[in-house]
Amino acid sequence: FLAMSDSLGVFDEYERAYCDAATAASRLLASSKSSPAGGDERTNNLRQADTQITEAESLLRRMDLEARSASANAKTTLLARLKDYKADLANLKKECRSAAAPGGAAGTDAAQRAELGLGEDFASTAAGQRQRLLDGTARVNASGERIRQSRQTLAETEELGSEILGNLHAQRETIVHARDTLYEADDNIGQSRRVLVSMARRALTNKIIMGGVILVLIAAIFLIVYYKFIRSDH
Repeated sequence: FLAMSDSLGVFDEYERAYCDAATAASRLLASSKSSPAGGDERTNNLRQADTQITEAESLLRRMDLEARSASANAKTTLLARLKDYKADLANLKKECRSAAAPGGAAGTDAAQRAELGLGEDFASTAAGQRQRLLDGTARVNASGERIRQSRQTLAETEELGSEILGNLHAQRETIVHARDTLYEADDNIGQSRRVLVSMARRALTNKIIMGGVILVLIAAIFLIVYYKFIRSDH
């Protein structure tokens, strides 16, 4: 995002400088039309217009480099705008050459402008076109900023969602661990119950055996008394 924003910012700076240079060239060419042919004022205006056109051409080359280094989405839009600027500059260069040509240049230029539907308001029309292009640039930049903000909000929402999923995963692991602990406790309780039942059975068995031994001893005592005392008397 930062690289794309820097590239667009540099392109916009070059674009504003180009529009200033192209507008200045248009005004100088318009002034040269009203100046006497061969006069110093006309020559000076044409010289200054040629300087502005050269500066504008240099700025277009820099804009072309910036446009080609932009992202794929911005590149298409920037190159389309650059194409319009190149066509505009080509018209300015053509008008400058025509104005600098000796004789009849003013009438020829007027006819050419009339053929193009520009009439005598060529300079103001070109300036208006550049202003509309600048307005379009501002709208594109504003749309790009809104898209950047939307992407940033989406990234923040994505990060928040990931954090929530992480918390849910940790809570799930805690619940699973607690469930496993309960299962282990239940197993231990069942095992203890089985041990207690086994011990109770052994105790009951020992009691029965002890009772049987006591009965046998009592029977043996009775037999001894019977044979020793009662039967011996007979």
